[in-house]
Amino acid sequence: MALHYDVVVIGSGPAGERGATQAAFFGKKVALVEKEAVPGGACANTGTIPSKALRETALAIQQARSRDAHGIELHVSGAVTIPELMGRRGLVTAREHSRIRNHLNDFGVETFRGTASFVDPHRLQVTIPDGSSQTLTADTILVATGTRPFHPSNVAFDHARIYDSDSILMMSAVPRSLAILGGGVAGCEYASIFAALGVHVTLVDSKSRLLTFLDAEVSRALQDLLAMAGVELHQESRATKLEPGDRDVLITLDDGSRLVCEKVLVASGRIGNVESLNLEAAGLQASERGLLKVNENYQTTVPHIYAAGDVVGFPGLAATAMEQARVAMTHAAGHSYKQKLTDLLPVGIYTIPEVSSVGETEETLQAKGIPYVVGHARLVDNARANLIGEAVGFLKLIASPTDQALLGVHCIGPNASELVHLGTAVIALGGDLHYFIHAVFNYPTLGEAYKYAAYDALDKIKSWRPASAEGTAAAKPRAVEKAG
Repeated sequence: MALHYDVVVIGSGPAGERGATQAAFFGKKVALVEKEAVPGGACANTGTIPSKALRETALAIQQARSRDAHGIELHVSGAVTIPELMGRRGLVTAREHSRIRNHLNDFGVETFRGTASFVDPHRLQVTIPDGSSQTLTADTILVATGTRPFHPSNVAFDHARIYDSDSILMMSAVPRSLAILGGGVAGCEYASIFAALGVHVTLVDSKSRLLTFLDAEVSRALQDLLAMAGVELHQESRATKLEPGDRDVLITLDDGSRLVCEKVLVASGRIGNVESLNLEAAGLQASERGLLKVNENYQTTVPHIYAAGDVVGFPGLAATAMEQARVAMTHAAGHSYKQKLTDLLPVGIYTIPEVSSVGETEETLQAKGIPYVVGHARLVDNARANLIGEAVGFLKLIASPTDQALLGVHCIGPNASELVHLGTAVIALGGDLHYFIHAVFNYPTLGEAYKYAAYDALDKIKSWRPASAEGTAAAKPRAVEKAG
């Protein structure tokens, strides 16, 4: 017998959980289908939380080494495993599982353990692990199945020498050397983490600079800091052949050069988890990378079927996934409260040090022909950054020279993903540089860097002149010395 619901959600990651509870909040009868034994998707179980747990340990080791505490010695056993270094991962993950289950229960969401596949656009068959099945019908369906690491066809993943971004976390011991193929978010994060653990890291990337969606100055600063941490960068280069041996892996690059590393992490992006959905039965088709195309309301080409989270592609962030699902279910319920995702999407990259940004970059403003000035605050001059042993990087503000409106915030340094939120609020509320001038910041804090970056930007405005035949308005402020 088919069970009918107003909304059926497939997947219990950040998008699935928030989509289900948002629909239930509007009084809808909601069911959620999860194929795994535990909820949370890649965020809680294989990606975000586990990798950040490893990062916290690596960061603590690095900070301890940089604080110069006399009489304290730090020693990391050569026999320690990666799971052991992840420390509080088990505690945090268990609490996330409990929180998600309680959250769904509090909203009256019914959960089904099994694999969902479309029978037709309104009907799903859920195959339960014991082999039985249950048919669910729904007026609205939300696909939130997430992604998994993409495996290039020419690479044999043995999870003993060659890993992906999930299996790397189960590595039995910290390697002597690690080659990372791919300079995206996962590649950069793991490069910095393993470098902080004392591993010789080689990063191979096909692009001329890392993370090209970032403000170029910040991207290049990250490259410099990775190099200072001992990461060997091979840019505009690709690996064409991997040959695992008894102890190492021989890597051949497209220029004919060769690298030898104990372990290899292939970070070639991610692919959507859609193969079991039988999308054709619903009238849907995914891209080559398993992604679903959606409109601004997160409707697929079949209007009552929505999709949110990593399965719709960039930016593939947990924070964005949550809001996408909320927008989708608000639209499906016919409410006007939250019909559009904000344009201000902060990006947080958990390298060591962190990188975070929101709003316009220099490159986007140049492309639009919009004048701007830049203000910097170097974190080497920040007392809190020095106290915690991470006095690297800078806070960068981009503002309009005509009305001092804040247009973009970019930070590389300690707690950048937290620091960016103040700038996000100021931009969203139409604020300008003078907010930071008049504000009182606790001392010592990282946040006070905003005040000094604002002073720097206002100082540039004094000498700013409108565009002339000699150059653009945007070009003049760039002549000032950068803080790095």
